[in-house]
Amino acid sequence: MSMAVSKRIRFFRKLRGITQKELGKAVGFSSHTASVRIAQYEIGARSPKPELLKQISDALDISEDALTTPDLENVTCLMHTLFALEDARFFSVLSLAGNIELWSDTEDESIPLTVRVMLRAWAELRAKYMCGEISKEEYDQWRYNFPNIPKNESEMI
Repeated sequence: MSMAVSKRIRFFRKLRGITQKELGKAVGFSSHTASVRIAQYEIGARSPKPELLKQISDALDISEDALTTPDLENVTCLMHTLFALEDARFFSVLSLAGNIELWSDTEDESIPLTVRVMLRAWAELRAKYMCGEISKEEYDQWRYNFPNIPKNESEMI
């Protein structure tokens, strides 16, 4: 398992305000072993099998994909992820007024339509969050469950 998965499990568990034992019990571990098992996954000593990764993401109320992102704390990995996005023509980097920004031309027909629609939805939801129309929790719930938007929040976009 990459260190990113172990860090993401820990991040989301803490974000949800639950203990290792609570998460372990939620995925079916016995009360006696729950804390130890989750701790092993969080430090990268053990790798959850795909079925367990799905159970963990369900227990944390997030998309499984939110756990399997690249290790963005590793600067080299982060830069290569950004380079791959540039190679795929999804994003370019720009320097505007002294700021470095990622930019995507959502009118560029070489970018797949589904990607353009998803980027527009993200921009719209972020704008709603930034002007106070939705809370940080609602914004995060949308991001962490993407693309599976919870039924009660499908009106947000």
